[in-house]
Amino acid sequence: MAFIRFFSIFLALTFMFTSSTLAKPFDKKTEGIGIFVGEVACYGEHELQPQFLDTFKEQLAVALQNGENKGTFHVVNGGEWLGSGDTSSSGFMDIVRVDTVIKDIHMDAVAYGPSFQKEAANVKMIHYAEKALGEDYFWDDEKLAARKQMIGKPYRISPKLTEAAKTIGREYGADYLLFCNLVDADIELKNSIFNASVSNISERPKKIKVESFFYLIDAKNGLVYEGYNLSDKTGQILNLLGQYGKAMNAENLLTCMFEVQSKRIVEDMYNAGKKVLEKGI
Repeated sequence: MAFIRFFSIFLALTFMFTSSTLAKPFDKKTEGIGIFVGEVACYGEHELQPQFLDTFKEQLAVALQNGENKGTFHVVNGGEWLGSGDTSSSGFMDIVRVDTVIKDIHMDAVAYGPSFQKEAANVKMIHYAEKALGEDYFWDDEKLAARKQMIGKPYRISPKLTEAAKTIGREYGADYLLFCNLVDADIELKNSIFNASVSNISERPKKIKVESFFYLIDAKNGLVYEGYNLSDKTGQILNLLGQYGKAMNAENLLTCMFEVQSKRIVEDMYNAGKKVLEKGI
């Protein structure tokens, strides 16, 4: 089974690197470090509406393009991220899907991350983490305490997916792989409380919260930097968004918060993330 699994990953990566190029939203820049943008998804316990995730991706794309324009980095896969389109349209066999490899790298980075909390993850992520680390791991207080001490420090993904990350980096000319996990987007309206499945987001919100993690992986060695962002409609976020006014409806305010978080991700990725990974363990 292990051989079959490895062979499937090999075939998927091979196909991904030889498939035809689609229309790309990013310019073909070469300045700075190369960033392969992988999956932008939600592995939090609450399912998000698709349009929320789409809006987050749009704002992240803008922030990445602005970073490219500064010459600090360039996106090597041209914005063809998983989750931005249906990769099954490639015509490849369903049994070996290209996105499986990328999703596994993302979930590996989440599972091994120092901030990962099983109770705050969705079922798919919980099953993956238990398979990767063992169910008993999450009952071991000493191991969980030691994990938290690693916040802000680099850590490793599994050896198998480290090799997959190396292959992606080598074939795409990427120095780093970037993944984003939009954990939560809560909206509380004035007269009732809804999670991210709220349908009427044209109303003015009483409270609003956006929580996300990002994972920057060094393609040379599989080391990972875990970044975290939390924004809510408090004095802090209103100061950041003061120019937009306090009378914004939930949809507009949520978009602005996605914009703020995307800018933070790109800045943190290149500054703190890159520096931490360069130092190594």
